[in-house]
Amino acid sequence: MAGILVCLTAALPASAGVEECGNIRFDELSSCEVRVTAECSASCSELGIYKTACATKLVPVCKTECSLSAEATCTDGCTTQCKTDCDRGINVICSHNCFVECTTERDVKCAGAADVAQCSATWDANCDSECDAQCVTVDGDCYQHCVECCGGSCTADANMDCQTTCQDEIFEECEHEFRANCNASCSGDGALFCEGKYVISGSQLPACVNALLAQGVSVEVEAEVSIGPDGVSGDLAAGMCAASPGTKASLAAPFAALAAAAGWLARRRRRSSDVSR
Repeated sequence: MAGILVCLTAALPASAGVEECGNIRFDELSSCEVRVTAECSASCSELGIYKTACATKLVPVCKTECSLSAEATCTDGCTTQCKTDCDRGINVICSHNCFVECTTERDVKCAGAADVAQCSATWDANCDSECDAQCVTVDGDCYQHCVECCGGSCTADANMDCQTTCQDEIFEECEHEFRANCNASCSGDGALFCEGKYVISGSQLPACVNALLAQGVSVEVEAEVSIGPDGVSGDLAAGMCAASPGTKASLAAPFAALAAAAGWLARRRRRSSDVSR
């Protein structure tokens, strides 16, 4: 098995990610491949790649003690801005805007952390979890979408310190567990990496790859592939990416919604700053 290269060819759902792949957020990842033998083992030795996977895994674990409600000062200010934005014709979509809204202060707040990458991973995973819960069943107009978006981002904000403290206590153990699973899989089923980040390994690979295909992610098979005892069922040729410069252009699709969301958020932040002055 030489490898599988995952090419994003359509905008994936703006949720935390694909359940079969450990709920990793794929709309911000590209250059995914299944690695085996020496290349896989070398990748498994880089502990930093497990942070995204561990943070995603640990958020629901820590939710048992991190279950604060959103603070009124956060939701009130946010929903007031929602009315202004929607009245001005800005199209706010909860599933597109919530994560962007939630992570606006991440880089600043994590800058002084002992482990910046871990802090950022925890922040993203917490935002994903709360935004998914808040946005999954929204059925309404712009204002309703915006209000639900506020609820998700403000709930994440209320629980951020708790999530960070809770995950700090068990993060190292989680990283070592992922490393052990990765190493064990390198001589057999292999492990999936995206931009150097560990995603999943071993017997879970077939379900993950098939789920990616079902979500609009095509798979380029560079050589004969056999993943796990059951393999990856079906003819993958129909999902192959074109091996040409045009392939890279397809990566733009998943970022279109995020770019629109970022523009909305930037305008919103500038207006909020002007008001505070």
